[in-house]
Amino acid sequence: MRFTFSLKNLSLGLAMVSLSAGAAFAQSLTGVNARLVRPLDSQTAAQGQPVTAKLDGSVKTADGVKLPKGTELIGKIAEVKASKNGSPASVSLVFTTAQLKDGKQIPVKATLLAAYPADQDIQAQYSDATMNTVADNVNGDHTVDQEPGALPGIALTASVKDPNSGTFTKTTGNFKLTAGTYLQLGVGPAAAGSSTSAAE
Repeated sequence: MRFTFSLKNLSLGLAMVSLSAGAAFAQSLTGVNARLVRPLDSQTAAQGQPVTAKLDGSVKTADGVKLPKGTELIGKIAEVKASKNGSPASVSLVFTTAQLKDGKQIPVKATLLAAYPADQDIQAQYSDATMNTVADNVNGDHTVDQEPGALPGIALTASVKDPNSGTFTKTTGNFKLTAGTYLQLGVGPAAAGSSTSAAE
């Protein structure tokens, strides 16, 4: 399933998962779509809390590793700042492991580059004529600055070179991403010696 969105006059990003860790990425990443498995609430989130996204389709990385549809990307909340009295709120995520249906785990480094709402009424605002497909290849210098709009009131920033997967931010008050929130992702091989535990 290739599920992507676009909104006119908005800065959209891609979301991608890099199966590499560290600051240097010499190879391109391969695009894929996923959905958030459980809700994410900036008010109740805690550092180290598990986060999972499930692939909507299969993807084969540049080095030949195949992640079939239904593979779970397992990670955690790397940092959280809840809103107090209307102050800004932010949540940073890091995905570290791809878990196949048979239980096999593959180390990953994830970079979130776009997110879209799961609500069907909001989805209806998107037009097939303006939909962007997830990128097949994304270079290691790619950065994301998704302005509020694709996700109402919520911005997303990320960089392939960043050890975290990306940061969601709302300038006034807390926010919640519902289960089923759409993510675009890209995958690549893991770097040797990278951290693979999402429960650390």
